[in-house]
Formats: sequence, C-alpha cells, structure tokens
Amino acid sequence: MIKLKHIVALFLASGILAGLAIFLNNQEKAQHILEQIEETAGLHEPEAEPVEQDTIPFEKKLQDELKIISSSYSKRTKRTIWTLARGKTIVVYLMQAQKFILNHGGAVLFMEELNDNPNSYQSAKVDVLTPRGDSLHLTLQVSENIFMKNASLMSIAFQTTKLDHEIIEKLNNLSFPFDLLVPPFGLNEDFYKDLNKISNKEIVLWLAMESTKLNKVHNKLRPLRIHHTEEQIEETIKEAKEILPNAMGIASRYGEQAVKHRQLLQAIMKPAEKNDMWFLDLSMEERTVVPQTCKDFNIVCKIAFPYNPDNSSIQDYIYQKLREATKSGTSVMILPLTEQNLSKIEDIATKAAKQGTSLVDLSTLFNSK
Repeated sequence: MIKLKHIVALFLASGILAGLAIFLNNQEKAQHILEQIEETAGLHEPEAEPVEQDTIPFEKKLQDELKIISSSYSKRTKRTIWTLARGKTIVVYLMQAQKFILNHGGAVLFMEELNDNPNSYQSAKVDVLTPRGDSLHLTLQVSENIFMKNASLMSIAFQTTKLDHEIIEKLNNLSFPFDLLVPPFGLNEDFYKDLNKISNKEIVLWLAMESTKLNKVHNKLRPLRIHHTEEQIEETIKEAKEILPNAMGIASRYGEQAVKHRQLLQAIMKPAEKNDMWFLDLSMEERTVVPQTCKDFNIVCKIAFPYNPDNSSIQDYIYQKLREATKSGTSVMILPLTEQNLSKIEDIATKAAKQGTSLVDLSTLFNSK
C-alpha cells in the first residue's frame, strides 16, 4: 500500500514537471524526467536473456548415447535397425537406452529381446515415445564381429627367474604394458640390476608360500609358512619390498596350502594393506579362502590361472585367454618368461585390438571394476 502511494505521487509529480517542461518548449527534458521516474518506481523490466534452444533431435541424442555403428530401415519389418558394437550385452544396451529415454522425458512403450535374429550376435525390439509425442520403432542389434574399443581388458604377466640380453630386448620391443612376477629372494644381484633395463613393466612380489612341494632347497626363497608368526611374515614382506620397492602387488608361488589357511593369509594381507598392494592367488587350489579372507582388509584380491603345460599348449592357452576377455570383460594371462613364449605373443596386441580388448597392467585391470 505504501509503495502504491509512492508510485501515484511520483506519477503526479512527473506529470506536473513534464507539463511544465513542454510548456517551456523543452520536450527532451520532459521525456528524460519521465524515464527517471519510471526507473525509480521499478516499472522498467530488465530485458530477458535469449534462451538457447536445444535443436538436436531426440533420436540423434539416443544414437549418440548408444554409439551406434550404422542405421538402416527395414521395409519388411517397418522398423529402423541400429547396429551396435560388440562389447556390451544387449541387456546392458537396453538398460542404458531405457535410462536415457526416461531421463529425457520420453517413454518406453515396448521392449523385447530377440532370439531368432541370424544377422546379429544379439538383438532386441524397442518401441519409444519421444518427448514430442513421436514414435520410434527400433531394432537394436549387436554386431557379430565389430567390437567397441576398450570393450574388455587383459593383462599379461611373466613368471621371472632368469634374465638375459635377448629376453630383455624382446621385452622392450613389446608394444603394451606387462607385469613381471619376481622372486624377491634367492636370485643373484645382477638379476635385480637387470630389471632396471626393462621398460613398460610392473613388478609383482612373487612370494613362495606354504606348500607340500617345498623342501630344504626352497629355503633360499624364504617361503611364508604356517608356523611363522605374524611379526616374522610382516618382516619378510618388508624386506621383499625393500629389494623391489616398486612392487605393486603380491602373487603366490606354490602356496596351495597357504591359500586354505585363513590365519596365514591374514598375516600376509595385513602388510599388503599397509603397503597399498593387491594380492593374487595363483595356486589353482579349488578350496582357496582368499576371497573370504580378503573381505577383512581394504585391498583387492583376485584369483588367476597360470599356464599349465599339463592341461594345454601355449597356443591353446593364449586363445583361451583372449576368448575369456570377450566373454567376461577381463582376463589375466600368466606365462613363464622364455624367448619362445615371447615369440608366441608377438602379435597379441593386434589380435586383442581386433576384438576390442585393451592390454593393461594388473593394477589397472584390478582397479577398473
């Protein structure tokens, strides 16, 4: 009410002053007085800033979200066919599409996975109502042989007990990162010095652990035994880390008895956690309690299966690990470090790239998901 009275008074004053100015043949001054009064009364509204309109069609946004490879129209089915890169299952693509559609004001009218499409690896029908009320009748199909980049990850590690000039040269010619499983004890000093000549590597402490295969010959490896105290085990791992300070993880050597013994594993994982290291069970023991014990600590624990000449050839093992990457998303290949084995994987990077698999070190693989 008070403000209204002020506005009325201001207009009366402006009228009088403007009339006086006009009377005095000064119309410009009259207009200036009126503008000042209007501004004081708050009657001038600020000009609204232009709103930037989103001109990208909803269909194009959905295509970009799913990263489709190609789009075509089928007159027979009267549906638009979007081909997607292999690397995700059709179920994952459907969930991704549904989330995007709902978040952008659209609606999913129909969604059904297909099992009889001979032209694709996996496929599904999807009917969509766009935010503007238009209908999209889609068939999503996953390509049989076109893989998305970084669709899966694979690590290659080598069990290392001997180095020479030829092996070092071959390792340095590899075009991808790799891991070396290195015993921190029992090898001569030249071996550890030669490690510095190798580039693109990640070091893993390859520690001998409780096993029925151990005898007096293995004492030089300073194996971690069930009868050792927690303090003894921590001291052994501390000394191993001093010898190989850049080591990122611990891998079991032998150890089929160790991985069944929760108390021993706890004594190993405690210093691993303190040193921000992961743990890799290579024992191939079915009754391992590593996954359960790992839950007591803030570390990553994994199980992997090294090459076993009793089960397959090197070629079959390599093929199996490449296939495992496409099926499960990750794979770990572990080979003895020999010139012959290095020759067998010279083209592994090319084969991996063709199926959308990226080669990374173990730390990257373990922290990826």
